[in-house]
Amino acid sequence: MVDEAVASRFAAMFAQPGSLEQSYLLDGLQENFEALVVEAEPLIAEESGFIPSQPAVARVLSRKDWASSNVTSMLELMSPLLNKVQKRIANAPMLPGAKFAYKAALGAQLGTVLGFLSQRVLGQYDVLMAHQNQVWFVGTNIVMTERRFGFLPRDFRLWIVLHELTHRGQFEANTWVRPHFLSLVNRMLESMDVDAKALADRMISSFKTVAKNGDDPTPLVFRVLDEQQLEVFNTLQAFMSVIEGHGNFVMDRIAEGRIPSQPRMSEALRGSGTLGSPLARLMAKVLGFELKKAQYVQGQLFFDTVYARAGSPGVRAVFQSVEALPTLKEVKAPEMWLSRVAP
Repeated sequence: MVDEAVASRFAAMFAQPGSLEQSYLLDGLQENFEALVVEAEPLIAEESGFIPSQPAVARVLSRKDWASSNVTSMLELMSPLLNKVQKRIANAPMLPGAKFAYKAALGAQLGTVLGFLSQRVLGQYDVLMAHQNQVWFVGTNIVMTERRFGFLPRDFRLWIVLHELTHRGQFEANTWVRPHFLSLVNRMLESMDVDAKALADRMISSFKTVAKNGDDPTPLVFRVLDEQQLEVFNTLQAFMSVIEGHGNFVMDRIAEGRIPSQPRMSEALRGSGTLGSPLARLMAKVLGFELKKAQYVQGQLFFDTVYARAGSPGVRAVFQSVEALPTLKEVKAPEMWLSRVAP
């Protein structure tokens, strides 16, 4: 359904290299991040209790390399929906060459999205493919951000490393997390309508509801989800809030005593979307709607509250099992989760 070669070419084309691509400021960056990863891993293990079976491997990438490397992961993420569309059009009459053109067009769209995303990403742990324990850092973007805001390079780089290695710990040290996430994505994508008429009927129904009941602040895409889809989507939102909120919580907890400039960096970047994980952005593109930034802010507030009430054991209890994860309501009201699960 998607021409992977075309996707890779468009990803490289739209991953603008940036003015620092060949700069001396990138010299030694690989060795620098290798050392920071070695420094950060025991700190994360102590704070979070997450100890992956293998050490992390730092890899500094260009924008082009990051975009191209994510094509396979994106196709894997979208496979339930792509398979559904493939079955639907398999026997449909098509003009000669139409299927080839369709695959190329989808590949171009995917590559373009990844190319533009590559200009904002700082770091990434690929939760889908794992890539031999690699954690990626986009060197050009990191150095440009440091220079733009006047950040101390060591402080900023260690801060980013802490965030990405926490994500790796979440998925590598808790064997149920990745299968649970993929099951939610699969359920969501498999439930999505590929029948234009069925989707149009639901949209018309939602418009009628708005006309009858007055203004509805709910985004249109939420109004066209059926009850089952909305339940899965809310569960997915809660999961992403936990993953991102916990990543920020651990990053900032460790930074309190080791990164003096952390408050200024946090103030400068929070809310800009720069610290949001590539996974969240890719999810937004795949599902066709944004997972609200407020959900990730709420995720960190959830962990701040849990820590204040139940300490580190309470924070770690979130990752005990699928059943221990907070619902979307509990993310917004941590006391509900504390009364249900916390030790």
